[in-house]
Amino acid sequence: MKLIRALVATTALITAFLPMSLLAHPAQDLVEQMTETFINALENPEAKSDKAFIRNVVDQKVLPHIDFDSMTKLTVGKAWKTATKDQRTNLVTEFRDFLLNTYTKALDEYSGQTMEFLPYTEGKRNDRAEVKTLFNDQAASSYIPVDYKLHNKEGPWMIYDIRVEQVSLVLGYRSEFASQIQKGGVDGLIKALKQKNK
Repeated sequence: MKLIRALVATTALITAFLPMSLLAHPAQDLVEQMTETFINALENPEAKSDKAFIRNVVDQKVLPHIDFDSMTKLTVGKAWKTATKDQRTNLVTEFRDFLLNTYTKALDEYSGQTMEFLPYTEGKRNDRAEVKTLFNDQAASSYIPVDYKLHNKEGPWMIYDIRVEQVSLVLGYRSEFASQIQKGGVDGLIKALKQKNK
């Protein structure tokens, strides 16, 4: 449930944008712009009449900012080292589709939740960033901290993990993936992901 909240959080309306002068980091700008994109998409009348509309917005405006190579590698864990090039390619492809499907389904749970961005705080590394938000879920008794972890590999800032109440999206899927790998190896995990993506 916490992982679904992480996905829903990225579609939530911002309760109060920080003044532009306080936006201290391009990683925070990126996450805020992604959220604003969803505001426009969810308010578009086409979103209610055509389910493919939101899916296309996610595919074109959100997923390009997620580092699926790094995210898949972290999620698969030790088995990534022994996977072949083709297996790695298939894993990234299927994991991307899996998150796209999960992300799109999570939109069905959106019912006016709000999200507030906290002021950006510099970290220890220049190539890493953490954007912190507070997610207001009406079903919860208090604000839920949702943190976006990004890195910069001599290019644009990319999201490689999302944490909800200190629970990592990557680590949350890692245990599930490890179970599939134990049963049928890397090919077994690929097969399981393909089945889920049908």
